[in-house]
Amino acid sequence: MLAQAVVAAYEKPVSNGYHKGQLTVTGVSSCPYATYLNYHHLDDQKFDAESRMRMKNGHWQEMEVLEDLRRAGFPLESTGSSQMLVHVGKANIAGRPDGLILVNSKENLLEIKAMGLAMYDKLKEKGINSFPNYKSQVQLYLASDELKDRVEGCWFYVKHKDSCSPYDTFIERNEAYVRPIIEATDEIVLGEAEVNRPTICPIPAFCRHQLFCQREESPDLSKVRALTKPEVIKMWLEGQFHLAMGKQLNEEARVVLKEYLGSSETLFVEDQTVLLEVKKIIQHRWGISEAKFVERYGAAALAGVLEEKLVEQMRVNRKD
Repeated sequence: MLAQAVVAAYEKPVSNGYHKGQLTVTGVSSCPYATYLNYHHLDDQKFDAESRMRMKNGHWQEMEVLEDLRRAGFPLESTGSSQMLVHVGKANIAGRPDGLILVNSKENLLEIKAMGLAMYDKLKEKGINSFPNYKSQVQLYLASDELKDRVEGCWFYVKHKDSCSPYDTFIERNEAYVRPIIEATDEIVLGEAEVNRPTICPIPAFCRHQLFCQREESPDLSKVRALTKPEVIKMWLEGQFHLAMGKQLNEEARVVLKEYLGSSETLFVEDQTVLLEVKKIIQHRWGISEAKFVERYGAAALAGVLEEKLVEQMRVNRKD
């Protein structure tokens, strides 16, 4: 009953006093057609109660990150309820960046995101170029009238929603990238330009307008088949179950083998058919000594206290 009441409380939209239907920086895309759709409200996004709850949760995640950064000793400005209003291009497209941060005596833009595991890992592996919407948003902020002569780049700070693990990357201003986006937006807003639908979507993995773009096209069903095969579905589901179960059992076995290995470097475990070799692996890695870090530089410093650490691992091989 409580859960139903909470969801019902978010059914009705409440204006935040900023997004009042006008085009803002978050609605400007590297794809001019997406910007055109957003400006003319041709494919507006519909939010249900749970979507509004997720957006509220994103706000609280941002507040938590700001608290973490302050705890680490970084001076912040124009954050939270005091976010600055910036304007981009001749059309004066408005935006509210998450704030400004002082790192190594240099002030730069701060942008905060909370991500699930897949997006978090993708950002760490492939960088901001794999998120064209976020890249455009940051570069538009950096090109704004208020910030273009004030900062050189942006600290893009991400928090993994489940583990709370942080990650950050610095994004430098890229005028060559953002200039065509601003010019196209000015043409749409001021020049009343009409933008044709692209034949190939330039941002297929991230554009929410894909269904709108495909609406006028008739799908080719000549190469599409549909089958009713419950036995195959059952087989696939059982396979997924055993994959998960096998991973869990493997991890449990590794815990037991590590206990048996103890202080030895190599352990052989056998039965009548299988021989396992368990080896202790020592690797040398560099890390930051937290105690030295705080003592010598304070929490906001990022260099100078590397120390070598021994990392113990274990490898299990079947010896047949």
